[in-house]
Amino acid sequence: MTRIFLWGTMLLLAAVPTQAGIIFSNLIEPGDQYGPDATGIGHTPAFSNPGDYVTYGVRFVPSLTAQLTTIQAPLAVVSGPNQMQAFLMSDAGGVPGNIIESFSLTNLPAPPGPLVMITSLLDPVVLAGDPYWFVATGGPSTFSFWTLNLFQGDSNDGGATQLTLGGVPQPWIAGSGTRTGALQVSGDAAPEPATIAMFACAAMALFIKKIV
Repeated sequence: MTRIFLWGTMLLLAAVPTQAGIIFSNLIEPGDQYGPDATGIGHTPAFSNPGDYVTYGVRFVPSLTAQLTTIQAPLAVVSGPNQMQAFLMSDAGGVPGNIIESFSLTNLPAPPGPLVMITSLLDPVVLAGDPYWFVATGGPSTFSFWTLNLFQGDSNDGGATQLTLGGVPQPWIAGSGTRTGALQVSGDAAPEPATIAMFACAAMALFIKKIV
């Protein structure tokens, strides 16, 4: 019985997240450098029709499997209501896919925007090596900025954009470059599904051996 208890304890400990810190960043160290230029999102001056807007996303790949806790991005409001919408999304063939978690942002700074801390309420598990997207927009009423990561030779955009015209979202278009909105993602390390399965199988095998 004692050995079964110990195996059960090990299984539970394997399922408990441990502090991990940053799991993705395109900021330049030292000093979390980015910018200084930005991309316009939401209802930018490029739109002549009221209610049309652009949504912008940055792809990221976690360095380890983790429960996502916070996202940081240099977002700012240029004009219109002080609000933005942001989303953590899955990947669908190189563009944003399904929404995993949504965020309503308020009290945002004016440009140039510092890193804005966005706290996850769901703490979803993101898998090491799998692509995800952080997406933001000012919507149909707000003109916003997302400051880009530091220029390192490739001026082509590497994010994804989606226009909403007349209330109808258009297909996502992915850029071919490497320069995107600055982004840093943090989380608590979580055990890989295979690790949990291994401990579960070992505990079950020991239990069966005991009762046979």
